[in-house]
Amino acid sequence: MVGFRDLHSEAHLFICEVYLKQKIRNFLIASSDLIVICICVWFFLSAATHGRFVWVSLLNMFAFQVFMAMILPALVGFFYHVRRLQFALLIALGLFLFTFGNLFFPGQGSTSPSQAVLSVMTYNMLVYTSDVSAIADVVNNADADIVFIQETSFAIADLLEQDMKNIYPYQTHFPSDTPAGLSVVSKYPFEVIDDDLGDSWTGDPILLDVSWNGHPVHVVNFHMDPTSFEVIARPDRAYEVVEMRRQHASRLVKFLQTHPGLAILAGDANDVSLNDPYKLLVNAGLQDAWTEAGFGLGHTFPGGKKLGNVYIPEWLVRIDYIFVTVDWEVFSAKLAGMSNESDHRAVVAALRLRK
Repeated sequence: MVGFRDLHSEAHLFICEVYLKQKIRNFLIASSDLIVICICVWFFLSAATHGRFVWVSLLNMFAFQVFMAMILPALVGFFYHVRRLQFALLIALGLFLFTFGNLFFPGQGSTSPSQAVLSVMTYNMLVYTSDVSAIADVVNNADADIVFIQETSFAIADLLEQDMKNIYPYQTHFPSDTPAGLSVVSKYPFEVIDDDLGDSWTGDPILLDVSWNGHPVHVVNFHMDPTSFEVIARPDRAYEVVEMRRQHASRLVKFLQTHPGLAILAGDANDVSLNDPYKLLVNAGLQDAWTEAGFGLGHTFPGGKKLGNVYIPEWLVRIDYIFVTVDWEVFSAKLAGMSNESDHRAVVAALRLRK
């Protein structure tokens, strides 16, 4: 009688275990199906709207991480031999390569000593940094010919004026105690362009004509509105920011139309390549230096950020850009050395005129 009870108990445990495993299997497959559907819907809306809808725009900011959500369906499809999930993984891989594949096959050129090269750098230095000498070290080590700086503080402006005037004799600064500060420092002389790109930027863009090897080069240092946590929490404000960045891009395009010739536009766009502001700029004929000659995702933000006591992973998105007209050939693009004092990575590109 005891043996029968033991057998009955073991059978009951076996049935419960099978039932639990089946429940877990069903849950994982259902969750994977939902993830695949959500990713496909997001990708369709992203491709169709270029982020004109607020929440699509926000998801586009983290497109790489969205694709990483396919890891669960991939494991479930492989482990449980679910054909539709295996097929969905192939589709997701294709969409990933379509979105990011070109970043891993850059067209890099070579240069000879006889070819004149112009190197440019864009860097959001973080206005609240406590050690501006570390910021100056990043600028100094990059040794770019023209440096576009966003979030210029009074301290960094003073340091550049006092300690780096021999390297960058031509400087213009509009420092601020807020993120609205901007600067351009250059090894080549420049003149201010008398034009206005409108308001609602994070600091008024700097417009200059740089004289380089006998060529006038229009340069623009810009800083578009950010997507802060406060913005995300308010859909009405989020819509305003998304629309304003689109207007910013349209104004930059208009600037190019009214000032033809060699041009370099660089700065913090606070947006990603899947959204409309970026599309407007490249569709107007600008080249993105990173996609032309960089390698990898090129993420530039955020570094060393916390929300309260919650740590935010570093380098999630690429929002800092160097755009150049088609007259330029971009033969190298890289991220500058890191500084723990800024929450951005600087981008450096080397340019030469096309023959």
